Amino acid sequence: MNEANYKRRRQAQQGRLEIVAQLYRRGWSYRQIQAEVMKRLSLPTYSLKTVQNDIHYLLAEWRENRLDNMDEALQLELERIDETCRELWQQWEKSKEDYTRTTSTRKGSPKRDESTGQTGIKTYGIETKDTNIVGLGNTAYIAEIRAQLAERRKLLGLYAPEKKDLSGDMSFAAFLIKSGMIDEAGTNGDAAAAEQAL
Repeated sequence: MNEANYKRRRQAQQGRLEIVAQLYRRGWSYRQIQAEVMKRLSLPTYSLKTVQNDIHYLLAEWRENRLDNMDEALQLELERIDETCRELWQQWEKSKEDYTRTTSTRKGSPKRDESTGQTGIKTYGIETKDTNIVGLGNTAYIAEIRAQLAERRKLLGLYAPEKKDLSGDMSFAAFLIKSGMIDEAGTNGDAAAAEQAL
């Protein structure tokens, strides 16, 4: 194979991988990915085995960009969060742009066409109103970005484990009864006495 053919095949593969990556992150099945890639690239064939190979190639590539021993599912979730954050940042920037809102109001009266008998509206005037809207940014995008980044940190284990300190004068049996984990009928006399002490 000469170098020109190799380069052309490599470019075609990279284009295909871009589409597969986008669809796989969005949760599409192998068959759906196969059909969409064939449609977008006008391919006569694209086997499910090639779809599987492309996905495994992408997962390995994504794993290299992260920690070495990541589970495939964890890596996929991180890629989904990254893509979501990129789109949210784009929408945030767009929400800060100023724009003009135009509204049109038509004034008219009903009319009837003598030849066909159909009724319609005869317009006498059109009022157009332009309103300049100053884009201050939709903070809902920032809130969602923060939520996505918090989820990302949780998946990576960057938060310290939550410590719950249970202390007090209550026995363990009384705690189970009070929390509803066991009922009084299934307890022995010690647990019932502990509950009465509460």
